[in-house]
Amino acid sequence: MAHYPVLPELIQSSLPDDLQVDTFESRAWFSVVAFRLTDLRIRPLRFVKWQDFWEINLRTYVRDGKGNRGVWFYSLDSSDLFGVLGARLLYGLRCNFARINRDGSAEERLLIYRGNRGKIASSRIEADWDKAEKVKNEPGTLDHFLLERYRFWSRRSLASRSSTAFVSHVPYEAVRLQNVDYNGGLFASQGFAEPSKGPEFGHYCPGFIVEATAPEWAFSISGQANQR
Repeated sequence: MAHYPVLPELIQSSLPDDLQVDTFESRAWFSVVAFRLTDLRIRPLRFVKWQDFWEINLRTYVRDGKGNRGVWFYSLDSSDLFGVLGARLLYGLRCNFARINRDGSAEERLLIYRGNRGKIASSRIEADWDKAEKVKNEPGTLDHFLLERYRFWSRRSLASRSSTAFVSHVPYEAVRLQNVDYNGGLFASQGFAEPSKGPEFGHYCPGFIVEATAPEWAFSISGQANQR
């Protein structure tokens, strides 16, 4: 994850009318997040094995009118075409097919993700955590604000309001990264200026199991996967 502080009004002007920008000490945040998804299972068809795939997304942090906190995704680039179609149809997420590859490994303490959406957007996020420090991730800290989000919203093209879904997983066992960098066109593809300088800091976290609910109109279905 690579995190960028930004003026709250910039975020607010880009959100649906039923969501508000969430801030920490008066600052809003963009985050570029890259990970591998493995062993995806969709209920009730858990016997269907899904191939592993990569994802790079651009997100921000929001609240609804009741004060519930979560995430708003501006874009989600995925190397799995069927996953892209499912996310668009089920959730209305701004999911895009992209060619994504990863170099490095957790053992090397170095990861480099590269994404390519053709002429629309490319992205590269690189991080090493040789000297990273483990965070306490306690409520009231910036780390907790950025990491512990268990809800996301989306707005389907013809819908009059945003819909929500939930995720559940163990708390992040994260380390803070100073050696992290992003460049590409994810911000520009959503109408924002690309960052003029590097992220303020980043996070790395080893893999864990995630369970996600179906969208509001299909709560009888849920999925499970490992995010790494």
